[in-house]
Amino acid sequence: MKRYMDALKLSAVLMVALSATAYAVGTPAGTVITTTVTVTYEDSGANPFSTNASVTTTVSQVAAVQTAPDNSSNVVAGETVCYPHTVINLGNGTDNFEITASSTQGWTVTLYEDINNNGAYDAGIDVLLDDDDSDTTPDTGNLAADDSLRIIVCIQVPGAAPDATVDVTTVTATSDFDGTNESATNTATVATPSIAVTKSVSPPGNQAPGTTLTYTIVVTNTGTGTASNVLLTDPIPANTTYVAGTLTQDAAARTDIADGDNADWNATTANTLTMTIGTLAGSASTTIEFQVIID
Repeated sequence: MKRYMDALKLSAVLMVALSATAYAVGTPAGTVITTTVTVTYEDSGANPFSTNASVTTTVSQVAAVQTAPDNSSNVVAGETVCYPHTVINLGNGTDNFEITASSTQGWTVTLYEDINNNGAYDAGIDVLLDDDDSDTTPDTGNLAADDSLRIIVCIQVPGAAPDATVDVTTVTATSDFDGTNESATNTATVATPSIAVTKSVSPPGNQAPGTTLTYTIVVTNTGTGTASNVLLTDPIPANTTYVAGTLTQDAAARTDIADGDNADWNATTANTLTMTIGTLAGSASTTIEFQVIID
């Protein structure tokens, strides 16, 4: 009886054949998964037998996409600024992705394919993004699973864009397969320099000949962008005489002759104070003082 019972003992073996390739969202679309169960046994005469049953599943397509990275920078009114993006097919099947771009300020946006994959727009090399499926919207063309396309988004900043204007241009890649989409943003902040200058005199009001007048000049960049090549020139007024050695910038003395510092009197231009301020960051200021005597 024990031998008979042992002969009837069943053993089950599960065999599943799957692809070992790892994809972004799993097994490639169209892959057939087959699972087979086998049962072996013996009859009372110890004769071996086996039976099996199989079932198959076909992997369906799942769409997924990554649009990256987000970008941000300061820009100058009137320039064209370009940002790089990479569109990656993270789905498990070939897909085409429509590329759209929308500017919150309504600025003109142009999409290019980054032909040489250097992350910068190169005129004469990079080309306008194609509309491969002829639906009037630029697209990536067919991308296999895990494949990618690098694009360049160029934004025209209007010359009249006010300082500190912020534009967010959103670039979206949308799957033709099922509409799955993901976006990346490009934040452009207009940083324009704007120089303001004030000049005051001490003592104020009417003054007699022989009075020493102290002039104070404040140069301020009231914008957010950096001003460059800032140059100050101030002719000494008629009926006065410059007091040698009184020129200062931010309380630091400047020599009157044309030498190693950034200022001179009567050297660059006759009877004129000249000071090369150079660069002045947004919201920064500098103060210049000098004296004259009323003749």
